[in-house]
Amino acid sequence: MSKINMTENTTSKSTNELFMRVLQVESPELFDGSDDQPVRVVGYDYSPFCVCETCGDDPEMLTIAFETKSGERYSEYYDYFGLPNILEALGKWDKQYGMDNEIGRC
Repeated sequence: MSKINMTENTTSKSTNELFMRVLQVESPELFDGSDDQPVRVVGYDYSPFCVCETCGDDPEMLTIAFETKSGERYSEYYDYFGLPNILEALGKWDKQYGMDNEIGRC
């Protein structure tokens, strides 16, 4: 977790809610009830390619910025994390919290 100084972006409320679910699945240790616990996502950044200084690889990287209970802003970084990983995390969230994720169900 890295502290950030970031202004809130124009990401929609529903997108931020989905990224909060990704945070809950991929970084459950953040949700410990402390003042550093995320209360809302304030933005995200996706980089399809970023050169790793250590290995020279080009992993996809997702950064999710969030605000904590205490009002501080931090971010979590996920290497090798693209759309398939996001969808998988959302599916896990649905299963963990009892949400029905069938498409087209009435």
